[in-house]
Amino acid sequence: MTLKQIFLFLTLTSLSGPLYACSVCGCGDPLNASATTQPLERSWRLDIQNIHLTASAESDDLTGSTETVRQVNLNTTLTYNPTDDLALAVLFPLVEKYWYYTASPEALALGIGNDEGTPFGIGDMMLGFRYFFWSETDFKTKQHQALAVSAGVYLPTGGTNFTSLITGNNLDTHAQLGTGAFAFYLGLLYNHVWDDFSLNMSGTAVHRTTAYTNDPNSPVYNYSFGSSFTGGITGQLKIADPLAVSLAVEGRYAYADTELNPLVEPGIVDTPGTGGTVLDLTPGVSWNVTGTSSLYAKVQIPVYTSLIGTQEVDPTYTVGTSFLIQ
Repeated sequence: MTLKQIFLFLTLTSLSGPLYACSVCGCGDPLNASATTQPLERSWRLDIQNIHLTASAESDDLTGSTETVRQVNLNTTLTYNPTDDLALAVLFPLVEKYWYYTASPEALALGIGNDEGTPFGIGDMMLGFRYFFWSETDFKTKQHQALAVSAGVYLPTGGTNFTSLITGNNLDTHAQLGTGAFAFYLGLLYNHVWDDFSLNMSGTAVHRTTAYTNDPNSPVYNYSFGSSFTGGITGQLKIADPLAVSLAVEGRYAYADTELNPLVEPGIVDTPGTGGTVLDLTPGVSWNVTGTSSLYAKVQIPVYTSLIGTQEVDPTYTVGTSFLIQ
């Protein structure tokens, strides 16, 4: 069985945050898959998420053409908790993208036709930690509160040299599986748990470096994805012993990407059709299957957007399963 066949199999059998399909994709906490409550000392957690998203923007060839990316992620997150206040996590993303260039009448008149590409492989891996530096438990009222800080880095492990199925030329930067750059994030989490209800509030800042390549022909040469700020408030209610529902309000603001344009001083300019603000409403459901394993699903629905240029962000669908190993 090939790696791609394994990917498709796992995608189908898995019930089908910080994603690079577009500059404004991905709201919420990068470490959400590693749990938002205080961990159990010397325990492990395995989380497998299947994520589907679609985004499009007007092409920067100034012909009115459209570029669309449909992305499918199979993210595996392994978390180790050496103490009851520290979680160490590693994220391994397996990614497939479907990129389409839809030529406008003007582009067709210039001899530019439709184009497409389907990159598949490893994306940018993530290493991170969350440290709960304050907690308080009231046994009489069955309440627990905690504050945690998180930090981490995305590594440039994803491929950046994928080419068109039609022309053989390099695909657009956003169609590549990786960014060719590092991304560092720092976040804060507040968690409050009652008997049947929990509340989480989080905020995260992400800073992205310029791609590390000296190849001027690379699609990520002197390219930098815009730094961003994400945050959200999530409430979860247990409606039956194994079943819980949740609702979140999540937002993201991203600066425009930047790229090299030697015809313009000082040479680095904002990339058209990137950056802006997205506000999502995210309903979800989770099922505690065995006490140490669970299934969950959620959908991030954009309810407000203020995007730079002509862009469109569709809902993001996530289904997953997690296992606690003690």
